[in-house]
Amino acid sequence: MLASRYRLLERIDAGGAGEVWHARDERLGRDVAVKILGGDADEAFRERFADEARRAASVSHPNVVTVYDEGRDGDDSFMVMEFVRGKTLRDVVRERGPLPSHEAARLVSQIAAALDAAHEAGVIHCDVKPANVIVDERGTAKLTDFGIARAARGPREHELIGTARYIAPERIAGEAPSERSDIYSLGLVAYELLAGRPAYAEMETDDLLRERLDGPPPSLRTARVGVSEQIDEVVRRALAREPSQRYERAGTFARALLAASERGDATGVLTPPPPRPLRAGRGRQIDSTVALLAVIAVLVGTLIVFASFQGRATTSATAAPARSAAVTTTPSVVGKDVIEAGNILIAAGFRAPVGWEVDPAARGTPCTVARQQPAANTQFERGDTAHLFLVGGKDCGKKSD
Repeated sequence: MLASRYRLLERIDAGGAGEVWHARDERLGRDVAVKILGGDADEAFRERFADEARRAASVSHPNVVTVYDEGRDGDDSFMVMEFVRGKTLRDVVRERGPLPSHEAARLVSQIAAALDAAHEAGVIHCDVKPANVIVDERGTAKLTDFGIARAARGPREHELIGTARYIAPERIAGEAPSERSDIYSLGLVAYELLAGRPAYAEMETDDLLRERLDGPPPSLRTARVGVSEQIDEVVRRALAREPSQRYERAGTFARALLAASERGDATGVLTPPPPRPLRAGRGRQIDSTVALLAVIAVLVGTLIVFASFQGRATTSATAAPARSAAVTTTPSVVGKDVIEAGNILIAAGFRAPVGWEVDPAARGTPCTVARQQPAANTQFERGDTAHLFLVGGKDCGKKSD
């Protein structure tokens, strides 16, 4: 028992900053995660640990692991957090390799929403990496471990603290961390999800830091075949060496990545290649005059057939609809609950199931539709797909009992 309240059940992880345990809050009857500093930690580190708890607790968002409590029990300093059943993004990439672009973009958009909430609360994370993002059983990404976070409105510390593989160039140069430092790290997370391996994976720490300071941003197109130029450009902008050249907000980066991934996955009309020139066979040539006469004959025949049916078409024009019966108008579902909206679109003729995702920039009632594709009152054919963009919320798409 810890603090006469938290029963430690199973150790989840251990590292230089202490241990993380799956525990039971006996007072409230719920599972929690408890981060514990051992007795060897000095007083300055304990104060930093308590400061982490306070800063993390100031960020309330569905994509941030919630901090419930912090305190001491003898020599042990501890922090009590939401217990998330799932896997870290690091483990997801190890198991699956490169993710489809639309899936990677949706995970990045959730992390971006967490970062925007932290930045609005005046907190810079400073250690955004796949190991600090947990994906729960419903596919929701949650950002955790604000252990080296900095208060953006307080005194800025310039020491190089963080994970070398995910740290921004200006931090290496000794500059103060900023919101755009987190965006750079998020760009590296996006790169890893799309490439299936970290940027500069083959480099040791010293070479990696030097390349980050002096070299160009890494290109996804050299790491994975099939990545679109649009996706590569979006990620490279997030990884710009100069902070001023990056996106201003994490959400802006995420929306650009979502748009690029949708363009890359979209089904379009393919332009047929130009016909190959016909080669003359040995002792045989194609007479261009004969070919031209054949084309004229086909056109004349078409005109005759058209003329024979012209009267019949005119008679039936009043009875036939102006457009195909398979074409109808998209109903408006903006403002409706995601389940209700999906049912309306399916009933109208869209293919089931209707896809949806959280729009980090959307505001309003949780789990309601902020915008839709295709837009309301536009024509579509039965069997087309629809997609919804929601205001963030808990258990969206889950039917209530």
